[in-house]
Amino acid sequence: MLLDVDVHGWSCLVVGAGPVGTRRALRLAAAGARVVVIAPAATDALQSAHRDGRLRWERRVVEPADVDGVRLVVLASGSAEVDDRVAASVAPEVLVARSGDATRTQVAFPAVAVSDGVVVTVATPDRVPGLSRWVADRLAASFDDLVGLDPDGRRLLAELLAEVRSEERSGLPEDARAGGVDWRSGLDRSMLDAVLLDHIRRGRRAEAKERLLACLSSS
Repeated sequence: MLLDVDVHGWSCLVVGAGPVGTRRALRLAAAGARVVVIAPAATDALQSAHRDGRLRWERRVVEPADVDGVRLVVLASGSAEVDDRVAASVAPEVLVARSGDATRTQVAFPAVAVSDGVVVTVATPDRVPGLSRWVADRLAASFDDLVGLDPDGRRLLAELLAEVRSEERSGLPEDARAGGVDWRSGLDRSMLDAVLLDHIRRGRRAEAKERLLACLSSS
């Protein structure tokens, strides 16, 4: 299965804190999972996440008892022997993700192409990580070329869209919300509107929202 389910609140164990283990751990933590990473050494990014309280890193060798009570185990130690030993201790109802061994993994992590404001993931049928990453990188470049926004701009655009959507569903007076929005055609106009994109690039939030409302509501 692809990891496209809501993992918020899941108890997850990540074995290994190299580049792969770090990516998996940070992604799970960002999705709201309770993540424990066990490894003798860790990347700077993972150590930073541990200091910030986004996850917990235990600097030691993993033990079979560490899998007790978890819902997902990510094996990314870089040692087939270590991964096999941990997997042998996992209960049948626990999901296991084996990095680098697509033939025996129960969970595949799609490659993330764009993650600022908009999340685009890529997974190949045969779960070939290299191919997924290659496609994801090119999708990310294409997305940047399409709208011409940097990460801050993408986040601002996503925030404004969320505000408009929330107002549309709220009890605000009719003249203060974007009632009757045709989101399909409205988003197409918005993403290609030079004035809106310029306001976003310059960080002009109020002007950008006003222009966005005009793009979404125009017939």
